[in-house]
Amino acid sequence: MIGHRTRTRTVVLEKTTPAATVDAHGDGPQIADTARVTAGASVTGHGRVGGQAVAVGKVTVTDDARLTDHAILAGTATLRGRATISGRATAIEKASLDGDAWVFGRAAIAGNASIGGHAQVFGDAQVDGGAVIGGHAWMHGNAHITGEAWVHGRSQIGGRALICGTAVIAGALRIGGDAVIGDGADIASAADFETHRLSWGETVTLYRCDNGTVGIGRSATDHGPITGRSTAMLNTVTSRRVAELAEIWATLAVVEPE
Repeated sequence: MIGHRTRTRTVVLEKTTPAATVDAHGDGPQIADTARVTAGASVTGHGRVGGQAVAVGKVTVTDDARLTDHAILAGTATLRGRATISGRATAIEKASLDGDAWVFGRAAIAGNASIGGHAQVFGDAQVDGGAVIGGHAWMHGNAHITGEAWVHGRSQIGGRALICGTAVIAGALRIGGDAVIGDGADIASAADFETHRLSWGETVTLYRCDNGTVGIGRSATDHGPITGRSTAMLNTVTSRRVAELAEIWATLAVVEPE
């Protein structure tokens, strides 16, 4: 199973040249006549800004990155590596894209969120807070990844799923519908979470935590390892399932070295 993980962010420092310095021979940065690069935006390396894209503010487009179509890069966001933002997607505030990441459709990246590897974010998906998306993960539909959540591997998050708090999602699995997975979650397979509809209509998600306990997700503000109060608010059938999962997942708990 999954042991301790360390989340890291790579910060690349380099001397930049003004966005207005464009290599007409194609060996340096290129900015289309129809694009807007303004208010201190920096396009360096082999960065490209094309279509009717907008780069505004103290943003950076560098390496072989692409900003095209009607995409917007604003705030102090950075676009590096071979990352691409296209369609009507946006990356604002302190968001960063690197590697071969691709954000398109109407997807929105904000806060301190980081997209890297070969990850794709599209549709109307949102990634914000301090969330990290990597590997070959896909975010789509109306999915929302926020908090300090980490999604990687070949995970596919869609529907109206909410991944938040300190959740870690890995492996080749799909999460969709109205799933809410938050604090403490350590999800590596489809067997690590279940969605239940309670008799009064509320939908809750039961998920495996990193210490083998059971977590519950109800909303963006109500998620984490189950407590006595949490079980008191469940129906009999779901409470019984919580007990069963607790026994199953406890045997799979990862014992970390001291």
